[in-house]
Amino acid sequence: MISACIALGNRLHLFDALAKVGSEEKPATAAQVAEESGCKERYVREWLAVMATSDIISVTEDEKFFIKKEHIEDLTSSTGVVSHSFLPAFLKPYEKVCSVFKKDGPYGIHHTDIAPEFHDIMAKFSEARHKKYFITDFVPALGADIKASFGIENRNRSTFPKSHFTGIDISPEAIKLAKELEKDDGKKYENLSFFEMDAMKLDPAWTNKFDLVTNINACHGQMRPDLGLKEIHRVLKPGGVLGMLEIYGTSNIYKDKHELGEQAAIRYARSIFGCLPLGSNSKDALGLGTMWGIERAKKLLKEAGFDDVKLVPTPHFEANILYICKK
Repeated sequence: MISACIALGNRLHLFDALAKVGSEEKPATAAQVAEESGCKERYVREWLAVMATSDIISVTEDEKFFIKKEHIEDLTSSTGVVSHSFLPAFLKPYEKVCSVFKKDGPYGIHHTDIAPEFHDIMAKFSEARHKKYFITDFVPALGADIKASFGIENRNRSTFPKSHFTGIDISPEAIKLAKELEKDDGKKYENLSFFEMDAMKLDPAWTNKFDLVTNINACHGQMRPDLGLKEIHRVLKPGGVLGMLEIYGTSNIYKDKHELGEQAAIRYARSIFGCLPLGSNSKDALGLGTMWGIERAKKLLKEAGFDDVKLVPTPHFEANILYICKK
């Protein structure tokens, strides 16, 4: 329930409002936060009570509130607070997820079963997570982004004006968001293209076309990621590179528990309400789930034709591991 309240505060910009009107030197009243956020004072007061009694924000004896300076960024712009916003989106298909567990139930769920706001939340999450640290030191002359991830990674690459980047996603909502991306000056990017396309069936004309393909947290949620990886291998030029950022796991539940602790539980739980049913929605689906892990990943990459695979830790993305795969 606390996580749901954090998501509520993020969506209604209550953390932003509190950070603006209150400080440790001059804490804010519930009325001030309500006025700044455009919300009803009584509801805001109850939300502030949840946050304060959870030690997420601070409260004074006379019931005024503030965010400690060292916590402001975490509560207003980091992936930590944005990640809680996934909770209501993940729980929207709750009843359908219950049904897919049954032997006589459907194979999985469809992207349309996910909450409409999921794509916007994912965009904000990617923005907070990738904007500063997304890997660009091996960006070559031409790249493709399998799973547009709503454009943030491609936008980072737009700093290479002599390159052209292509992003795809099977979701029309994701592509719509990507196409709406603008520079800080309000102009459109000229070296970015986005297409609604199935990653299992890329454009036949793309054979040996790209120097670089990036696949960002997308492989584990596909029904047939084996076919998708083979397609990536096809569209890469000889010597081209696949940079695949994936959720880290060992491919063994026991090892995950002892190596990752509660983070393993969180990742498996997210899988149940998202990636597993989405990636299981056909009779021939592999149903990998979020925690498919490095052993299964290396096996699929090898079967797709990638014999030269390096695993690189990603300190800025603790939940991830980077696979650098050369054709």
